[in-house]
Amino acid sequence: MTPARTTRILAASLFALTLSLAAKAQAPGPNQTEWENESLKLRLFYPSDLVKADPEEVMHDDQLALFGISGSTDPKLAAATRCLRPTLLLHLPQTGPAQTTKTQPTADGGTQVTITPAVTATILLAELDINCLSEHQSQSTKLLDDMAEIVNKVPGMKSIAQPSTYTIGWQKVHMAAAQGQPSDAPNPQAPGPLQLFTMGISTNWNSHLLVWYFSSNNIDTLNRITKTTVRFGRDQAAPLYPVTMGTGAN
Repeated sequence: MTPARTTRILAASLFALTLSLAAKAQAPGPNQTEWENESLKLRLFYPSDLVKADPEEVMHDDQLALFGISGSTDPKLAAATRCLRPTLLLHLPQTGPAQTTKTQPTADGGTQVTITPAVTATILLAELDINCLSEHQSQSTKLLDDMAEIVNKVPGMKSIAQPSTYTIGWQKVHMAAAQGQPSDAPNPQAPGPLQLFTMGISTNWNSHLLVWYFSSNNIDTLNRITKTTVRFGRDQAAPLYPVTMGTGAN
């Protein structure tokens, strides 16, 4: 066998190995489901217990009703989100009762009642429509930051982490997180059960302005769904938010 033929065979073997490793790197991990959008050149690997829903479910009067708050309850929030177009909606289906009630006696002879709601979780991916923006908005250098930080502006919510910018591979993203009780929820003065934890992550990818919104009434679940991995183009898949988020409680 000539040296040239040996080199060609070796190169072909290395190429085949590279393709094999690339295919393996793209495969979903355990308990993950893959979602791909060819036009965005984007792949997500999200927890398999989440199911896809119609993105139109989060629209109300042709506007995004973020975390259940519509333009009728908060016109400013509606104005900020009016140019967001939902692309993917995932939620955790309810498999049991909406809430469980536990009673136990107290030291003074009374009864303590603890109501625990079923765990909820939602992931929304939306794209910001540039053509919908005003000239002033489209020229803003903080446009994407503002989109992520909407979670801090929802009435009844407060920031639980300093908004930050980091990279996923080579991709720059912006993050903000909040917790509280959205003011349009029934009886917003009620304790714990109505607590909501949210996160917004935004980026400019391949000339698309994208923002993810995560929400759950359980901080551990929020941490789990924010570990959804993303693959930008041919980059290596990595968690959208690799850090464990704590609550803002003292």
